[in-house]
Formats: sequence, C-alpha cells, structure tokens
Amino acid sequence: MAVIIPAWRQPALLAEAILSVLAQRGSREVAAVVVDDGCPMPETREVALALARAHPGRVFLLRQANAGLSAARNAGIDFALRAWPGCRALFMLDADNRLGPRLIDRAAALLEESGPGTGWVYPDFDFFGIAEHASAAGEHSRFLHFLENTSDAGSLVSRAVFEAGLRFDETMRQGFEDWDFWLRVAAAGFRGRHLPMAGFRYRRRAGGMRLDAERRRTAILAGMRGRLRRELDPRRLLALEAAELPRFLLFRSGYGMAESVLDPLRPARAPVTRDAARRAVVEASRHPQAVHAPPFLLFASGEALKALAAGKLLHNTLWQAEILLRHADAVGVSLWTEQPGRLLLERAEGPPPAEAALLLFRTEAFGEAAALGAGFETMLRRAARLDVTLPISLPAAPPPVLDEAAAEFAAFSGCFATRHPEHGEWRGDWRRPRAHAHQGYAELIGAGAVLPWLSPAEGRDIAIAVPIFEMGGVERVVTNYARILRERGWRPHLFVTGSDSAWLPPDALAAFETVQLPQRGGIEGTDTSRTHSGAALPGVTNSRDALGQFAPMHAMLATHSHGAHALADVLRGLGAITIAGLHVIERELAGAPLGNPHALLAHEDSYDAIAVVSDGLRRWCLAQGVSASKLILVPNGPGQAAAPEAAASIMAERETRQGPLRALFIGRLDPQKGIDRLRDIVALTPGIEWRAAGRAVLDRAPEPIPGLVVEPPAGPRELDGLLGWADVLVLPSRFEGSPLTIPEAQRMGCVPIVTRTGAVGEMIEDGVDGFLISGRHDPEIVSAFAERLGALQADRATLRAASASAFARAAALPGWGQRMAPLLDRIDKAPHP
Repeated sequence: MAVIIPAWRQPALLAEAILSVLAQRGSREVAAVVVDDGCPMPETREVALALARAHPGRVFLLRQANAGLSAARNAGIDFALRAWPGCRALFMLDADNRLGPRLIDRAAALLEESGPGTGWVYPDFDFFGIAEHASAAGEHSRFLHFLENTSDAGSLVSRAVFEAGLRFDETMRQGFEDWDFWLRVAAAGFRGRHLPMAGFRYRRRAGGMRLDAERRRTAILAGMRGRLRRELDPRRLLALEAAELPRFLLFRSGYGMAESVLDPLRPARAPVTRDAARRAVVEASRHPQAVHAPPFLLFASGEALKALAAGKLLHNTLWQAEILLRHADAVGVSLWTEQPGRLLLERAEGPPPAEAALLLFRTEAFGEAAALGAGFETMLRRAARLDVTLPISLPAAPPPVLDEAAAEFAAFSGCFATRHPEHGEWRGDWRRPRAHAHQGYAELIGAGAVLPWLSPAEGRDIAIAVPIFEMGGVERVVTNYARILRERGWRPHLFVTGSDSAWLPPDALAAFETVQLPQRGGIEGTDTSRTHSGAALPGVTNSRDALGQFAPMHAMLATHSHGAHALADVLRGLGAITIAGLHVIERELAGAPLGNPHALLAHEDSYDAIAVVSDGLRRWCLAQGVSASKLILVPNGPGQAAAPEAAASIMAERETRQGPLRALFIGRLDPQKGIDRLRDIVALTPGIEWRAAGRAVLDRAPEPIPGLVVEPPAGPRELDGLLGWADVLVLPSRFEGSPLTIPEAQRMGCVPIVTRTGAVGEMIEDGVDGFLISGRHDPEIVSAFAERLGALQADRATLRAASASAFARAAALPGWGQRMAPLLDRIDKAPHP
C-alpha cells in the first residue's frame, strides 16, 4: 500500500503525518510518498528528507514546481504505480492529518473482500484541533454523493481506479477537487464503501482551504456539475433513485412482502418481508442519514394498481399525491368510472373515504405517530383526497385498503415499542436524511416533484403536450403522431397542461403510454405584463413541479401548449429534444394577436424544430424570422382511418341521390368556427336539410339555431356516417389552420364549402373539389355561403362533379407515416441523452 502526502506550507505537521504511516500495523507493506509541491519553506524538504534517510524504502520524497493539490496527488499516484507494480491501493493523506495504526490494514481488507466493483474505502471524520466527530455511515449512494461530499480525500483507492485513467482534476485549485474525483470515479462504474471506526484523524482549524471552498461553493459546484452533465441526466438520476433510495414503500393487499419502488411497474429492488420493512423504518428514524426508508408508504391492491395502469394514470396519480403530501400526512385515492374515454382528477381536503383504493402516507409522520402510540385516526386528521375518474370500465371496484393500513399501523406501533434501547451513533452527522433524497432534484436539475417514471431499457419517451384534450382537430392530429411515433420505437406520453380532465376514446388511449394531468391550476396561465408581438407570454406559477413532470422525457412535442414554452429551454438544457407544433395563427375577434403562435416566436430559440401543418404557416414563420432549416412541414390529413367499402358505397349512392341538399356543420360551437354566421346561413336557406355535430367549449353554450339540431361530437364511424349523409360540409370559420374535417369530408365525397382562411386554400381547389368563400364582413360572407348552397341545390351535376373530384383528391393523400417522415427523421437524428 502507498500513502500519498502532498506537502505545502505545513512542515511542522508533516512529520506527524509521515510517522502515522510508519506506525501502521498489519501484514501489508506500507510506504509514504511525500510530494513537495514547490513549498517555499525549506523545512518541508528537510523534514521529508530526514525521515526518508531514517526509513529507506518506506519514505520517498518527490519535488516539483508548485502546481496545486490535485497535481501533487497525481504526481505521487503516478510514481507509486510505476515504482510498485504490486501496489494494490493508494491512500490520500493531507499533510496535517494522521492515520490510526490499523487504518490501512483494515481498509485494505475491506477493499479486497468487497470485490472489483468497489473503488475506494472511506472513513468517518474524527476531527481534532477543533474537536468534533462526523459519521459517514451507511451504504454509499451515488445519488446522494451528487448532493454532498460523503467521502474525504483521505480514503483508500483501488489501483483499478487509476488504471482506468482517473486522476484528480488539476484545473480545480479552489477546492472540492476530491468531491469531483469521487463523482467521476462513480461515473466510471466504481462504488465506495464505508469503513466504521477507522481511526482517521482530521485536523480542523478556523481557516484553510476547506472554508475558502465553502465560500465559493455555488460557483465550484456549478462547474463540477456542468462537467458531469451526462451523469445528471434526469433519466439516469431516476434509475439511481430507484436502485439506491426508492421513493415508495409499497404494501400490496394480500401480499406478505413489502416493496421499495420508484415506479411500481418496474421495481428495481427485491421485496422484503413486512417485518423487515418495518424494522428498516424504525432504524431510519434513529439513523436517518445512514439508513434509508422510503419517504412515502403506499397501500394498494393489485387490482387498483392494474386499473390505474390500464387507464394510463398510475404515474400521474402518484405524482399528484406526492405534491399533496407536502401539506398533508395522508392522501386517499378513490377510483371511479364515468363514461368510456373520460379522465378526471378532483382534489379535496379531509380524511380518505372508506372506499379509498390507494392510501399514501408520509413515512416520517406515520412512524412518529406509531412511535408515540397514537391512534390510527390521528394519521387521518391532516389528510387530502384524490378522486380519479378512469377512462376505462372497471370490472369490479378495487378493494378498499383503509383497514389494511390501520392493521399495518398497529404492527408499526409494536415494532417501535420493541426496538432496542440504544442511544444511536455518537458521532454527529451533517448529511441530509436519506428519505429526503427525492428533494435533491431541486438542487440537481431545478425540479420539484419528479414523475416516478422509469424508462424501460428499450424505447424512448416523448411528451406530447396540449392544453386540452377533447378529441378536437389538434387532438386527433397528435393522436396520429403518437401512433406513428410508437411504430418508430418511441413511447408517447400525453401531457394535458391546462385541464384536470380529458376525453380519450379507446383507440386514442391506446396510442399513449401514460396520460399526465397537470398540478393544481395547470400551467397555461399568462403574464399580461409581458407580451411579444402583442400577445401575453406564459405565466407558469409553479414551474419546478411542471419541470419535474416533464423531466423523465427524452423529447417534447408541444402543440399549442402555451405553458410548455416556459419549460422548453430548461428541458433542452437537460438533454431533451424540443419540438413545437403549430396548427393555426390565433387571433381575437377584433383581430388582435392571441396566444400560442406569438408566444412561440418569443421562445423559438428553445426549440430544436417547429412542425407546421401547412405551407402557409411555414411562410408565416419565415416572415417572422424563423430559420427555414428549423421548420418541418407535416401536412394534415384525415384524423382517423375509414373503411374503404363505406366510402365506395356512399359514392355509388350519391350518383342517384335525390331530395333537398343536405348540409352539415362539424366543429366547436364557438365564435372562431363562425357559429353566429352559421345561424344566419341556416335562416337564409330554408329549402336545405341541415345537421350539425359538436359541443361548446366556452363556459356558456351559444343560443339555439332555429332549424338546426346539434348532435354530440361523433366517433370515427359515426363521423363517416354523417359525412356520407351530407352533400356539403359548411365551415364559416373566422380563422382556421388546416382542418381535418376537409380531407375527411372529401374522402366520403362530401363537398367542403369553407371560408377562405388559414391553409384551406392548400386543401381545396376552388370550384373543383370544394368551394372557398371570401368576404370582408359577416353579411357579405353569409350571403356568399347562401348563394353557393342555392346554386348547388339547383345544379346537381356540378355537385356530383365536385364530389367525384373531392373523393379522388382524398384518395391520393399520403398516409400519416409518409407525411410525418421529415419530422421522424429530425427526431431520430437528434443527439439523445
């Protein structure tokens, strides 16, 4: 064994350090290598030379021009490795510290028995000078090592570490070079191991390099972590958390074991008996810095977990509960079904109901109440509720877990009552409790509650962010994106950023890996004091939790999600690919700029690419100064597949169709879609048969339109039926992007009559496969619609010709995979974490 002792301005103390090396006991040969780092005090050289002469072959002196502590250590390391091929490990000893007589022998034995994965053995801190004792007990955690330096440089390091090319960073001359070294050693696959009662004597004085480093802590850590950016990738941190410091202690109903998990779908640790889990919680309460117990207890039946996973809401529910547990001791989760496809999340204060299918507790509060012998009901006084409406039908209500949690509480109380009456570790411990490790994401990546999602080994995760999801045009487009991305090897996750509810029919639900509803209030707020091109910028009030929700994703496609713009730059900094989706240029009724497109321009530098659905939008972006290389054209097409035989049958029937002209409106019942214009058009066309399908999305539904019955939004099959029934599709919109209903209508031979706005001119050849209506004012536009409808009512030959042309145009459209090819290539070729 070799002990490396850098020497600089401490000649009076150097002899003590060398003599403590010479006093080592045991069967191993130990030599001291003193590196005089250009010390201006001649006594340093004199002391080292005197001891080297007195102990030939045991003490060696190297001299070099002053290059700093790291360079001095590296010089000693390189000398020892060359001089002694049989030297198996090296100890780094500062010149003012001392070694206990059996430290090297005991540390070497522990290093040898630990196997090749252990790279170093580190002791506790027994300070003298300013007397103090600090514990470093517990299993080494790489996750916690990112947050605090749990190993002093005074550690025994395996030769294998240095043969892997690792050395101290010689550019770090202001401190924490040992912390940086351990992190890089861990990144290379090595782990540390604690040596209890080692006898390491650390001299502490009022000043010195350590205190200088603490004063510069923020800047030094920023540089260290910047160099370790790959290791601080959120996906890697989550995998570390799962393996070392899991967040949930899971008690499954009817299962005699307990599981420490981050993601219940992918446990990373073997289950233990419930009694062993309770004992771990008791030990963690006495030694919180050395023993880990998950910060949250989770009681659930297998049926409840399966139902949440099938409804794609398991991970979101756990994330929501963690946020609530900041201000509550317990959270009860009840599962409901309303109608197929409907997701809903509701929060409330108060004790969990008897039918709660999941119960979560703060382990600390649970343990304190059990230790005090309090009743179980005391745990429920500071409680919150989550009512989760799943989009799937439950074959049976999951069994409640309240009674099982109460029984487990009684078992915990007994475990605390029979614990051994020891006084605990006599050394102090400056480290954070291990149960608080999950809070370290705030320091490491700036995130609050991080979504407990573990990526499987295969595939990549992409967030598809939209403000609402009610199966409108944008939602149907991104659902198709999700399907194609899944075929390409991605795992699409739906992030609804502005609503606690969503509607996903079974085919849409199947396209997504998980569904993520936002924290209370969502992130779609705006800051009216800050505008860009007249539009308010995002005003995200709790960006830390929002960032934590997105953090596990490898990529984000934000489609008209105003709040996602505020996160894009940070996510990109964390290694995620960021893409914005642009479907329409929004404006207020008076014509003023509105919302997402203008906020997107303000955040354009935060995105790797912008996907636009029309050439008109591409040209608008170019006019706003967006680089052409950043823009990707992904033209819209039908939102869902249609049965070919249905379209062919409809087209044959159209050849002989008689009776009044059939007109159809499909869309949201709001001013953007021109619902007031539609009212006047219906009034001017009494001889036409009208139908409509849609729903209001504003707080107040529009006034009824005489002569028009509005049906609920249609599913894919019903939509094709409506379009097959109609001769014409009427869309008197004030502004549009690239509406899916146009190619969907054309596919069924239904002729679109649409206001000339947005990109509809790219989807219709006026007078050939549809008709475009122009005008400056509402009366002019309404009159033009009525005239066109009257003309087609009278001229069925023109109607049939337009129907045939529309059908042919739709048949020639490429599929979603072909349309998305440029976007897929851009995502796949981007550098990944």
